[in-house]
Amino acid sequence: MDRISDLPKEILQRILYFLSQKDAVRTSVLSKSWRYVWCTRPNLDFAHDSFKGRKREFLSVVDETLQHYRNQRLCLEEFRLCISLLGDDSDQESVSFLDKWIPLLTSMGVKDFQLSIPAEQSVQGIIDLPVVLKAESLTLLWLYNCNLGQNIPENIPFVRLQELRLRNVLIKNEIVDKIISSCPLLTTMLFLDCEGLKTIKLEKKLHKYLKHFVFCNFKTDGREKCSVEIDAPTLETIETIRIIGSKVQFHGHKFSNLKDLILQRVVIFNNSIEQSQLCIDAPNIYSFHYSGFIIPSISFAPASTTSTLGLYIRDVNDAQSWFLRLSKLLQALRWSNLFLEIAQSYTNNVHVEEDILLQDIIDGGNKPVVVEHLTLHISHVPSFLSVLNCLFCICRPRIITPNWFTQEDWDKEREVKELCEFFRKIQMMRESGNRKIWQHLEDLTIQGFDESRQEWQTLQVTQLSESALLPDCDRFQVRLRWNDCMVIGYI
Repeated sequence: MDRISDLPKEILQRILYFLSQKDAVRTSVLSKSWRYVWCTRPNLDFAHDSFKGRKREFLSVVDETLQHYRNQRLCLEEFRLCISLLGDDSDQESVSFLDKWIPLLTSMGVKDFQLSIPAEQSVQGIIDLPVVLKAESLTLLWLYNCNLGQNIPENIPFVRLQELRLRNVLIKNEIVDKIISSCPLLTTMLFLDCEGLKTIKLEKKLHKYLKHFVFCNFKTDGREKCSVEIDAPTLETIETIRIIGSKVQFHGHKFSNLKDLILQRVVIFNNSIEQSQLCIDAPNIYSFHYSGFIIPSISFAPASTTSTLGLYIRDVNDAQSWFLRLSKLLQALRWSNLFLEIAQSYTNNVHVEEDILLQDIIDGGNKPVVVEHLTLHISHVPSFLSVLNCLFCICRPRIITPNWFTQEDWDKEREVKELCEFFRKIQMMRESGNRKIWQHLEDLTIQGFDESRQEWQTLQVTQLSESALLPDCDRFQVRLRWNDCMVIGYI
């Protein structure tokens, strides 16, 4: 006996509330009781891709459904819409419908309106969309490849907006400022490759509930970098900061709830002056990721759980101070689970007084820092050995993965050959190098990842020397075992 179909209509509507739009429509064939329940439930979710290119049919169905809800005075609490712009004549029709629907949703008292507008062309070819700035019930706004236009309303009523996600959107700074000042409940801000922005300021009076901030500019077309200013002491709720390809300035350094900090290709400023000093006091931080040419001075209190650093050796003539700064950075992050990535593109040897690096560690009352994984980007193995020697003065990597800049053109045999040479060079350094550095290395092995077994296997160098005996592995690494009494850090 079908007892569910005999339940009150309100309960059936609530059951369908938890289904996707597609599955909710399918219930219409279950029985007479279910036939029209899907178009009376309190939430609707329409996406253009479910109509497989039949855009006019899609627009017609959405329009008729909304008119039905309005005429029947049905309760509509949530409305989610993903509507595409194709860069053709149909876009004007889509925008006309948005012009019609947005006021309609407001009059119907919709509490949760989520709008996604992906477009298939660049921002220069897309028509203006100022109409979306009139949607009072918006809680999420996601725009891709769009132009918010010039005809901006004086009042932007985003009193419920919680998530603002813009990707490849042409938007002026004054529009962003207007939007932000109109969103007291904003928790998430995301800007990916947006044009027209010069400065974004994060402060408590505008971002009382902000938890996640992402600004990424992956384009390297010479345009002026946007500046992100963060007023740390007032952002009590911020948990995630991810900034790529931008200028960044921190006012203050206390982040009581910050958990994830990602800074890549950033220029750090303080009072309009470029600097390398970056002090972050984040007692609850979980992960820190930094990459760039400049080694910043980092201070965490206490240290993070996981830290990932991607650094580039740019000035061979100033290598000694570069390694000293790296040493201080690693010491500051010594209680982290450290992942380090070093790239060197030139072929000249690095000349550094190893004893100075060692003495710097000793004078600070420290030991070399444990690095869980060291990835090396190498152009020339002999020139990189001096770099490796310097690294071993200040850190103790457990795993080393060497990558060569010309590796894309290699076959597997060539890759293994270079790996074996790299391994033998480390063995020679261990046997004849500075005893203060190498005496604590107890063992090193080559490992290959067996895809069929999904595990790392120890390989013999003699085995790798024979082409016919090459293992069925697509990744290789060198594993090192150090005397744990002579290292400090995440064990």
